[in-house]
Amino acid sequence: MGEKNIGFELSQKRTQFWNTDVFADFTWDQVEKGSTDPMYASFPVLIMKTGTKWVGILVDNPYAVFMNTGADEGIFQPGAGPFVPELFFGSRAGQPDVWLVVDDKPDALVRKLQTLQGRTPVPPLWALGHQQCRWGYQSYADLKRIADEYERREIPNDGLWLDIDYMDGFRVFTIDDVHFSDPVAQINALAERGHRVVPILDPGLRRDPAYPVYAAAKEQDLLCKTVEGEDFVGYVWPGYTVFPDFSLPEARAFWAERVCTFSKLGFGGYWTDMNDPSTGSVPLDDMRFARGALPHEAWHNQYALGMAVATRDGMLAARPDERPFIVSRSAFLSASRHTAVWTGDNMANEHHMKGAIALSLNLSVSGMPFNGPDVPGFALASSAGLMRAWYKLGFLFPFLRNHKMKEQPDQEPWTRDDLTTAIVADYIRLRYKLLPYLYNLFLDQAEQGDPMLRPVWYHDQSPEFERTDDMFFVGHAILQAPFVELAAASRAVLLPKHRDGASWYDVLAQDFVVAGTTVHHDNTPETTPLFLASPAVIPMQSGVRTSSKNDLNTLDVLLVLEQGAATTTTYRVDDGISYGFEKGERTALTIFASFDANGVAVEIRALQDGYGKVALRLLILGIDGGAEVRINGTAAELSHDTITLAGSRLTVLATARTDY
Repeated sequence: MGEKNIGFELSQKRTQFWNTDVFADFTWDQVEKGSTDPMYASFPVLIMKTGTKWVGILVDNPYAVFMNTGADEGIFQPGAGPFVPELFFGSRAGQPDVWLVVDDKPDALVRKLQTLQGRTPVPPLWALGHQQCRWGYQSYADLKRIADEYERREIPNDGLWLDIDYMDGFRVFTIDDVHFSDPVAQINALAERGHRVVPILDPGLRRDPAYPVYAAAKEQDLLCKTVEGEDFVGYVWPGYTVFPDFSLPEARAFWAERVCTFSKLGFGGYWTDMNDPSTGSVPLDDMRFARGALPHEAWHNQYALGMAVATRDGMLAARPDERPFIVSRSAFLSASRHTAVWTGDNMANEHHMKGAIALSLNLSVSGMPFNGPDVPGFALASSAGLMRAWYKLGFLFPFLRNHKMKEQPDQEPWTRDDLTTAIVADYIRLRYKLLPYLYNLFLDQAEQGDPMLRPVWYHDQSPEFERTDDMFFVGHAILQAPFVELAAASRAVLLPKHRDGASWYDVLAQDFVVAGTTVHHDNTPETTPLFLASPAVIPMQSGVRTSSKNDLNTLDVLLVLEQGAATTTTYRVDDGISYGFEKGERTALTIFASFDANGVAVEIRALQDGYGKVALRLLILGIDGGAEVRINGTAAELSHDTITLAGSRLTVLATARTDY
């Protein structure tokens, strides 16, 4: 069901799909402690396990879809029943356009559902890095100060994000020259240091005849209308606010032209907010589309999608050979072709931290795999312990952004105690070390449709994992089982099967464990339970990453292998920013590894060499130093080395680095 805050497993639920502005449409207490439904994004997708089959239902209807999965009717009095639970779904209006998808396995079903909506295009590599945002950053001085601090502390970071305060009077597509005296030079100076600037774009236009964007939209009749044919006016940040009618192709083209011009200042990407749409206290029913011909319900859920399409078109017009990066608050079916999603305004507490897992997993299998929450929570003050726990939980989520509400305590990684700073920095650095693995997962999504973040049932359909919402796969080779309660002294982890077998390497225990085993780990500040599939080939960047200067052509390839096992993988690398890979500017290697009585045999073959050589060394886990390792038939010289994963220092056998 996409972005739903009503639990992970969704039997006996009653819900509708209608994009909301959560902080405006629900009480503070509901947001902080309870369940807010519906939320910002609508994905009317239901996945069911029925006997030996997996069934997907996708309702392609922009009106408010509703679903009931057998929810109880408590109003029935004695003698009135019995109540018979039923599955039903429908919509308030519009065509009954329903897709039924069936498969024997859930992974194949999810790939079909994703392909039906459109797989996520390959993003720029920097979009997978750490992002820093705050409502209150408004000037070059603010961003430079944050960039200086990240660099001084040797913590990698790729994006510096601006909220609404950078604008001139909250007029979209403007910059207050008090905050940026020389925008082109200042924005590009930060980008050259590895910190791309990402400003917010809200759809609302200030109703000001002296404001050129409003004046042009008004003159061209591109604004949403009321039933009387007047411009619809809401109350948002700019005051009296009108809204582009994104149902109109000419309005989308108008927006794209402004994005194109704005992008030439050097911005790396955009985050599109308030696109639910949020109109303040003015009733949404009065906001109509198609120059008043369509009622509000006909396009409400698609409004953010239209804005995303136009924003992406504008970025491509400005820089045709550069992959766009857009993150939206609201979304609808097929939005994955145009934008990522962050899961909206959340709270810095355990309730929201634990709920982030179910929220992101359900989005991942409903058609929006590129998603993630604000870490460690947008509103409220995050404790040091919560900051550590949330970074350990979310450091490998597809999207990782630290974002904070205005007039709340700062929450950059260095704003708590020294221990917290060190731990958060280590997990950000570990994300960058694993970027080759993460980037290749995004390539798999673009080519096949597998999500990066996966529920346990994606690879193990055992009944005991049907409701598991406190651990998850990152790709096929990494399993995370984070602590979601700060006070927990330890946790038990029942290990599932994975895509390629039933054995795991327990990073904290530093030993191999068979699926079906329950392991226990203590809750310590530095560590988090992390498991590596065996067999697996996991590509990593070399060394400890201390900046966003990535080198995916220099690899440490971690082999997780037990005797009697074999595995193969394909590693791909390109420039991470352009569309050159579509013209052959990509290097691809296939790596086959096996371990038998004669030792470890590895075959490395180049499939494509369009982006130069890959300087590669093998790091082999859990193998005695006496074992022979042969690469392409030649015995390899071995040495001992160490790597740190999830707070655990591991000894590995290392080969020399060789170009392939």
